[in-house]
Amino acid sequence: MAETFYFEIIASDKKFYSGACEHVIFPAVDGLYGVLANHEDTVTAVVAGELRFKVDGEWRVCVVGEGFADVTRDFVVIVVDTVERPEDIDIIRAREAKTRAEERLKQKQSRLQYYHTQAALSRAMARLKVTSKYVKK
Repeated sequence: MAETFYFEIIASDKKFYSGACEHVIFPAVDGLYGVLANHEDTVTAVVAGELRFKVDGEWRVCVVGEGFADVTRDFVVIVVDTVERPEDIDIIRAREAKTRAEERLKQKQSRLQYYHTQAALSRAMARLKVTSKYVKK
């Protein structure tokens, strides 16, 4: 059995997972970030996308929003604004959110509004990508 560490995923509205974990792969600003037990300590930003983690030899998948990851030798805590299982995502709603964000990007906006719109578009695209990959139709 692989060496494990304590892992938590916490969203603004719930604790998604808490327990032993063998491997975590999450989306970061500069690409995917993989963590195994005894990893070097670090704190890094998490971006919207697919997060995978391995428990008892089995990979689990979720979609996360923006946040941060606190990594130490024996635990990883990821705090994000949203987290969802692929099967819980409403595909129609995600498509509508993507369309709305794309339309808002075509309009004149303040810099802050532009960043909010970009974040909404990133979330919608991540949700659609993960559902197309993991949810059977």
